[in-house]
Amino acid sequence: MTFRSALAAVLLSAVSATGAFAQDKIAVLTDTPVAVAEVPADAIVVNIDKMKYDVPELTVQAGDTVYWVNKEVMPHNVAFKKGIVGDGDFRGEMLKKDQAYAITFNEAGDFEYFCTPHPFMRGKVIVE
Repeated sequence: MTFRSALAAVLLSAVSATGAFAQDKIAVLTDTPVAVAEVPADAIVVNIDKMKYDVPELTVQAGDTVYWVNKEVMPHNVAFKKGIVGDGDFRGEMLKKDQAYAITFNEAGDFEYFCTPHPFMRGKVIVE
């Protein structure tokens, strides 16, 4: 079992045990950003650099986890419109330089996201 698989299993079992996000289309693996050093070497990564997401459209499989890594001094986040997590909008924590945020996509669909302080920064995750 890879580190990524073990980490995902532990986090998903913790989420399942608490019932948090059980009905959601995505699962947020941590409440706060993590250091870029904690991102697994084989992770699916979207870097944030030069005021954009470096992979504006990404295709993954249901169950995959995507890490967003901020490479800039300016803080950024990942936010989803209403209905992706619970009934309201979802706004991820602000990422400082060299911080990451992980989200697991639980079901197929198109998931458009943006940076709340910079709404022109947009991206999409397509889950098959």
